Amino acid sequence: MDIGNILNESLSIDYEKLDLFLEKYDLTPEQKVAVYEFHAKAYKKNKTLVISETKENKFKSISEGVEYVHLFPKNLKILIKKYGLNTNELLVLTEIMESMLSHGNLLINFSQKALCELTGINKSTMCKTFKTLKQKQCLIEKNGHIYLNSVIFMKGLPHKLFMQFRDHFLNSISYKLDDEEEFEKVFDDNFIKAYEKNLKEIKKKKQQIKEKKISKALDNFEKEISKEWKEKFKDEEENFEFGFESEI
Repeated sequence: MDIGNILNESLSIDYEKLDLFLEKYDLTPEQKVAVYEFHAKAYKKNKTLVISETKENKFKSISEGVEYVHLFPKNLKILIKKYGLNTNELLVLTEIMESMLSHGNLLINFSQKALCELTGINKSTMCKTFKTLKQKQCLIEKNGHIYLNSVIFMKGLPHKLFMQFRDHFLNSISYKLDDEEEFEKVFDDNFIKAYEKNLKEIKKKKQQIKEKKISKALDNFEKEISKEWKEKFKDEEENFEFGFESEI
């Protein structure tokens, strides 16, 4: 059989079965080596082409502009079995989840008035709905901010949040449903510890950089003032130094 045909046929054979394939033909050692080399090069070339195609076609599984959240069904079930959720509460929650940005479940630019306009719920009912959502631990109020409880619903992923919103993610975690029952833990303890440690180190580094910049700015300011005063009084006092009074 022509060696060219053998080479072409070898392309349809897996590398692990290449030995068995070559046993069918009376080939010299040199020819067998040539087949192996050809097969390896062709495989590498095809693999490269596949990778290249994957990089060029970056498809998203979720259509652009479609909002979605991560839901922890067990905790939602615990909440519903304990307190239930009425239509207005569900409507407000879904409106918040659809409209909010991925800022660690922080409600930014959300007011009851705005939610009334978005949902068609009147002001009095909205006030009651907000109150019950807080009582049911769907909404959490902390340090003057309101959060969607991350152990039930999570918008975005914590490790992908911008640094300024990572504190908000930590504030949005509340496992206590009431005095008798708690939600299931959904965030790994080791992850949270590492997350807090990393955030603390970054804050410390930012503070050091800030203090260093302030110190440098003050030094430059004093040098400029000293230079100006020296120029101003150079005819009166040759050895003038800024910050010290001249001897009389």
